[in-house]
Amino acid sequence: MKKILHILAQVPGATGSGTFLQALIRKGKKKGYAQGLVAGVPHDYINDLILENCNVDFYAVEFETPELPFPVVGMSDTMPYPSTRYMDMTDGMLAQWKAAFAKKVLEASRQFRPDYIICHHLWLLTALVAEQIRDIPIIAICHGTDLRQLEKVGRFAEEAVCGCSKVNLVFALSDHQKERIAQHYEFEENQIIVVGGGFRQDIFYPGIGERKPGPIRIVYAGKLSFSKGVDSLIRAFDLMDGDDCELYLVGSGAGEEADKIRELGKLSQKKKVFTGAVPQERLGEIFRESDLFVLPSFYEGLSLVLIEALASGLRVVSSELPGLKEWLGKDICQSGAIEFAALPQLIDVDKPVRSELPAFEDRIKQAIVLQKQRILKDTPLDQALIQSRIMLLSWEGIFQKIENCLENLR
Repeated sequence: MKKILHILAQVPGATGSGTFLQALIRKGKKKGYAQGLVAGVPHDYINDLILENCNVDFYAVEFETPELPFPVVGMSDTMPYPSTRYMDMTDGMLAQWKAAFAKKVLEASRQFRPDYIICHHLWLLTALVAEQIRDIPIIAICHGTDLRQLEKVGRFAEEAVCGCSKVNLVFALSDHQKERIAQHYEFEENQIIVVGGGFRQDIFYPGIGERKPGPIRIVYAGKLSFSKGVDSLIRAFDLMDGDDCELYLVGSGAGEEADKIRELGKLSQKKKVFTGAVPQERLGEIFRESDLFVLPSFYEGLSLVLIEALASGLRVVSSELPGLKEWLGKDICQSGAIEFAALPQLIDVDKPVRSELPAFEDRIKQAIVLQKQRILKDTPLDQALIQSRIMLLSWEGIFQKIENCLENLR
């Protein structure tokens, strides 16, 4: 039986990389792999059911302990749980972080004896693993937030690039991302493989029957943070005429940003519902109960939740993220299933120029109104075309690509 050791610096769930990780674990179990996981978690973390159900050997690096007396360090500046930002780490904190992960990685490699190691994010932990482990093939998966950290936290850039250059293969989520990896890291072109991002077909699928009468239900799913554009979405929603729409905000956030977003949601008479974080199964149900998904984000590596929304039969409004149109393909982009709003000018990768926000929010509003009109007119979507394209992005297909690459490494 082949063995895969997965490595993630943060909590194995609640984020896009966590969803990707759990999908790989689930598909790995179906394919008969034994699997281990090194991940960073709070000291009171309760083992995720997927790890138990998939018989994963879990090597937890516990934060908020005497060994690591600070919250989990997150790849995004705002995480859906208390976290530390890489930019705020002192030299002492970094030394503690490295020592704790090095200890667990070595423990896992000796006890679990993996055939392959899959590291998530082209960043400091992958660099650390590649420096330590030389006799096991190492594959790194870029999720986009690593590229953002590389540009935002320059003092770690040389270490990350140098260490990550020692991995055997890199999986990119899109052609656009592959180009950016090649620009920043020292890889040969044939070392970077585009695998995409997927969705669970058993959870995300269209509803049956005609739309029920009632208000247009608009849904956002993701972290409650400014970089995700959630505050802009709320303001755009409040600009709309009438009261025939409802906005559901699915997801959690911690700290001042999330608090401000929730407060902003209370200022208008228009109906907004903050559901908090929900399991994937419940998110699939919410999508089938909804009409329109909106992704107002200023930065994404590759939005898995956008795929999930399309797979669930929803119309979509999205900010015009780099590489997104190419990744989705002309068929979907020209089908009426998705409308784009041009991004404002950005600083520090994911922060909009404030003076440009009103125009961006108006573009979001106009795109929502256009999709709303199509919904009310019952303008048909070519779901067969959309679903045929989306099916290529299922986790089954993605894991098969990854498995083929693993086999070629031995």
